[in-house]
Amino acid sequence: MRTSRLTAIGVAVFLGATVTACGNGVAPASEPSAVATAATAEQPSELTLDTVNWALSTLQEQTGAPLEEIQLKSLMISPGGSATFDALDPAKPTELNQYVAYPDGRRLVHPYDYGGADNYEALTATLFGAHEVSPETLVAAWQDSFDRVQGERSEMSASGVSASREDETGPVQLSIVNGPQRDRQSVYYDANGQFLRTS
Repeated sequence: MRTSRLTAIGVAVFLGATVTACGNGVAPASEPSAVATAATAEQPSELTLDTVNWALSTLQEQTGAPLEEIQLKSLMISPGGSATFDALDPAKPTELNQYVAYPDGRRLVHPYDYGGADNYEALTATLFGAHEVSPETLVAAWQDSFDRVQGERSEMSASGVSASREDETGPVQLSIVNGPQRDRQSVYYDANGQFLRTS
């Protein structure tokens, strides 16, 4: 059902239409599509490619930079369309901010105090490019997480998908919390969407 909706609206390709725009190459974030808006009102239980592409587009709008120029410490995109990105400000690369976007149009930016110049090198070791994990991988990992936990699909409730470096400086790792309400587990994947483990 979700797949047919996505086909109908023509989802943008991650490194193509998402970052292709005039001027500095930043794609302006459109308002949430009818699909995303309706899904939010229904409190959706499924993460879609439409939602992920829209979230990444809002990040480009908030930072004023294409994905290839954005360095992330972490990301989290929820099925409902809200997204949180901890990222360096591309215009002021010693400043770390939290960029938050909601499908109702609200945008927030919260500055972080990470300790200044003395901690900058340690901070950069935790970063990864915003383009390093494709939207398709984020969605595929989220969907696969239902097959990695015990329980009836109808009883499962999955969080959004998160990405950060394992143990701060290790490989980029995706995680989704999934399972029945009383027995939820964290499911982990690498940056290519390969299943790693549950815990």
